[in-house]
Amino acid sequence: MSHAATNWAIQQRGLKPTTKIVLWHLADRFNPDFGCFPSQDRLAHDCEISRSTLNAHLALLEAAGLLRRVPRIHPVTRRQMPTRYILGFEPGFTPPDPDPCPKSGH
Repeated sequence: MSHAATNWAIQQRGLKPTTKIVLWHLADRFNPDFGCFPSQDRLAHDCEISRSTLNAHLALLEAAGLLRRVPRIHPVTRRQMPTRYILGFEPGFTPPDPDPCPKSGH
């Protein structure tokens, strides 16, 4: 848990209540040394919402430029590992590009 992360999350304005709860729980799981890697099951349980609802709110947070999701694959087993959530207050944070390929339409 990081007090800087939770304080940052609380200070964000203009979010729907459930979206802010998701952001707060992500910030609560942030470790200054290792980052933020909660599983979707853990986050959905903490927020008392379904995984599909969780994903909708994570997409809203990404669109708002408050976090970026980085999927991870285990190098040996090739299985999916918990996503790395990069929060907007972290040093070097760059929001996801909303239109990564405007000329080709991808």
